This record gives sequence, C-alpha cells and structure tokens, in this order.
Amino acid sequence: MSQLVKILLPEILSGRSKVFLKGIIRSTDQESLTIFITTFSTSSNLLADKKFNEENTICGYNSDHLPKNILKKYPNSILIENLQYPKIKSLTVNGVQRNIENCIVMLYDYEKIKCSETLCKSECCFSMLQGLIFEDCSKLPIKPDNKLYSSSHSSPSWLESSMFGQHLYNYVHLIKWFLNTAKKKRKITIEHGNFIATVILDVLLGYLILELLVNDRKTIGTLLVGILEKLVNLMYSLLKWLMGAPAGLKLNNAFNKMLGNYFLYHVELWWLFLDMSGEKLDIVMHIYQYLGYLGFTFQAAIISDMMCLATFHCYCIYVYAARLFSLQISGLTALLRLFVGRKYNPLRGGIDSCEYTNQEMFVGTIAFTILLLLLPTTIMYYIVFTMFRVLSLSVQYVLAKVIYIIQSMPFYVMILWMTRSPKIAGDILIQEVECDSSILLKVKLVCNQSLGDLTEYFKPPVKAPKQFDWSNIISNVFTGKQII
Repeated sequence: MSQLVKILLPEILSGRSKVFLKGIIRSTDQESLTIFITTFSTSSNLLADKKFNEENTICGYNSDHLPKNILKKYPNSILIENLQYPKIKSLTVNGVQRNIENCIVMLYDYEKIKCSETLCKSECCFSMLQGLIFEDCSKLPIKPDNKLYSSSHSSPSWLESSMFGQHLYNYVHLIKWFLNTAKKKRKITIEHGNFIATVILDVLLGYLILELLVNDRKTIGTLLVGILEKLVNLMYSLLKWLMGAPAGLKLNNAFNKMLGNYFLYHVELWWLFLDMSGEKLDIVMHIYQYLGYLGFTFQAAIISDMMCLATFHCYCIYVYAARLFSLQISGLTALLRLFVGRKYNPLRGGIDSCEYTNQEMFVGTIAFTILLLLLPTTIMYYIVFTMFRVLSLSVQYVLAKVIYIIQSMPFYVMILWMTRSPKIAGDILIQEVECDSSILLKVKLVCNQSLGDLTEYFKPPVKAPKQFDWSNIISNVFTGKQII
C-alpha cells in the first residue's frame, strides 16, 4: 500500500509567475507523510541552501511554466504547476518518485498561521507548521512562557505583613517577566499587550484620584485626623459599654473592670501616638502623592497598610483576648479530664487513665469553677474584637482583590476578540476545493473561542490574593487561635 502524502502549501503562491520553495518532511507514521512548505522566494538563491541535501529538507518550484530538470540534482523535490489552482506535477522523496494521486494539497494562509498566538496550544500539524515557520524566520515559537514566571510565586516572609511591600515585589516580578519574555520572543505578544494596557489604566486611575483628592493636602490631613479621632472615641465608648452590663449580661465585675482598664490603657497610648504623629501627617500625604502616581493599585496597597496601622490597637486587644480565651478553653478541657480520671500524655500524644487524690480533685474543682465563671467575661471581649479583626481582614482582602482585578483585566484581548484579529484565530476550518487535480483543501483560521477562554489563556502571571478560608477562620474562632 502506497503512503499518503499531505502537502501544506502557502496560499500566497497564487498569482506569482515563479516561486522557489523550501520545506520540511515529517513522517507521522508508516502510512502517511507530511510535507510542510515554510519558505518561498522569487529568487533562485533559496536553492543554494546546503540543507537541501538532508533527508528531511525538500526544495520546490512553483510556476505556470515548468522547465525540465530544474530540481533533478536534489534528492527531495516537488514541482507545482500554478494555473487556476496549484497542481502537483512531480514529487520526489529520498530519490524515489512518488505517485501524485496519493497527494493531498492543503492551502493555508501564511500570514494568519504566522501571526496566530492561539494555534500553538493545539497538537495538530498546523501547530507544527507554525513552529517550523518561526524556525525559518530565526524566531522562537510564540508560546506562553509563564512557567518560568509562575503566578504562584511567593514573596519573602518579611513582606507578608505589608501589602505595599508585596505589591511592589509582585510588580517588579511582572516587569522582569515582561522584559525577559519580550526579549526572548523578539516581539510584543498578547500577554504583553494585556500587561501594557493594565499599566496604562492603572496609572490613569491613580492620576485622576490624586487630582481629585490631593489638591488640598491640609484639608485631607485634617479629615483623616478627624476620622482617626472618631474611631478612637468609638473604641473608648465601646470599652466603657463592655465594662458595664452589655446587653443586660451579668459579668464578673472585678475581672471585667481589670480587662476594660487594661484595654483602655492601650487605646489611650495609641491615641497619644496618633496625636504626636499628627504633625508628620503632611509628610505621609507627600509620600502617598508621589507613590500614588505609580498607579491606583499602589494607592490601594498604601491605604491597606495605613488601615492596618490605624487599627493596630484593635489588633493588640484582639490578640490579648484570643490568647486569654485560648488559655481558658485549654484549662477547662484539661480539668474536665480530671473528673473522669484521665490526663493528656504529651509523650504518646494521647489520653491515659490516671488516679487523682482528694486534694488534687479539690484544687481541680476550684480551678475549674474559677475558669468557668470568668469565661463569659472573656467571651464578650473576644467576640467583639474578633468581629473587628474579621472586618479588617475583609477590607484588606477587598483591596487586594481590586489590585488583582485591575492587573489582570483583559483589555487587549477584548479588543482583539471584538475585531476578530488573526492573532487569536486558532480554530481550523477545512474546505474542499473542486479541481481536476488531486485532492485540494483550503485551510482557514477562524476565532470561535469564548472571551473567557482567551482571557484565561493570555493572562499575565499576576499573583492572585489568598482566598478566605471560612472553615479555617470559624475553627480558629472556636478554639481561640489567632486569625492571621
């Protein structure tokens, strides 16, 4: 049985008097052979390439008038008569003449195959054709190189407490990705276009917001001081309310006043710090203005860090309350085991049986009673400041999500998708052309992919914010572990 030969021929050859061809031979299996015509020229200098003596390289000639013996010295050659449609007149592979009746000619759009950036994700022969075209053009295939610059990269641990530091680190990472991949591919790809578009939008939004807000820095500084003062007064009033009988609850009076006064002392210290640093607020506004011109995402990161700084006293009170609640829960759990004759064995990591004396039972009962009666007071403070902590983390998460959305907006992909650009044409449509010669097919590249698929495929390696793990948060709330 003779081998089936598929010949991928550029459609641009039509209408030219004479064209010299160069291609690559690939044998997919024993029953089929594929010839990729990747280079063409009107100059005969193309035939001077020494690679034509190799087994996998083929030369060709396309004309409406075929001279005799023009490619006789080459082991692999193809002669094409180009009248209304290209017609194979002679095909030689490894010095053996092939039956042209077993040939299938597939005409493709050279420019669209070359420009498409979605074709390379498929595993068909047209993806291989595109790669061979880029090799002949001394270029690398245009394939996403996000593996080297993965969006799952992690910032240094000492930057985890600052959103501005993390954003700056990720921004530098994106710039390195842009420069290195653009240099490697020697052109601006769709991912690069998306990145450039988001940077322009980011800078424009940042400039507009600065023009609206920072014209009068003194007024804004006074407004910020007023907001901080209201927050501190609100916290002061809340602690005074908790020191009384909140919601009619009967709490331990001595323990309640001790905790309330201790937390009030922290609030007063924090207000003293804000009052003393109020004179330096103008410097902070200057820094915000200069860094804000880098873009709205930088402003959002700065606002997140400023919010963490302004609510630092709430975080301290939450840590104290969470630690106290955790100690009481651990103590009550350990004392409960005492009543059933059990104890925790840290060496085995399990529970062992144990006999207790009357004195140990008496001391344990008193300690259990004290911890149990003080627990409602601790729970009250713990619940209130845990809510503050979750609210603060939620606002930080929203700001981080806004930064991520702006940096990953697919503006350039949307423009290409609406204009049906050849760059995103990656679906193959094959039509049969009626002619007197062997089977002739016309290959078209069309864009039938959804905008969502294109957006996901050409997304720059932007690091996504950490998702809220509500199950972990709820578990930490009930056990007294800190929510970080």
